[in-house]
Amino acid sequence: MAKSPEMKLAVFGRAGVGKSALVVRFLTRRFIWEYDPTLESTYRHQATIDDEVVTMEILDTAGQVGEQLLKFVPSSEG
Repeated sequence: MAKSPEMKLAVFGRAGVGKSALVVRFLTRRFIWEYDPTLESTYRHQATIDDEVVTMEILDTAGQVGEQLLKFVPSSEG
């Protein structure tokens, strides 16, 4: 069996605008009312897109671009 394609996604925005709520809604189909808005989290999720299973790594940023993001997004060469 072939390995499923992998995608890396990052959610950006100012602090407190609902990035975590959007990510959790996508992953669980539920809306969370209370959460710690200062946490940065990474989630892994599989979904079927165009009849193909895709593995996603989703970085939910804490409203600031930091070292974690620089490690998450590969640098371009060339």
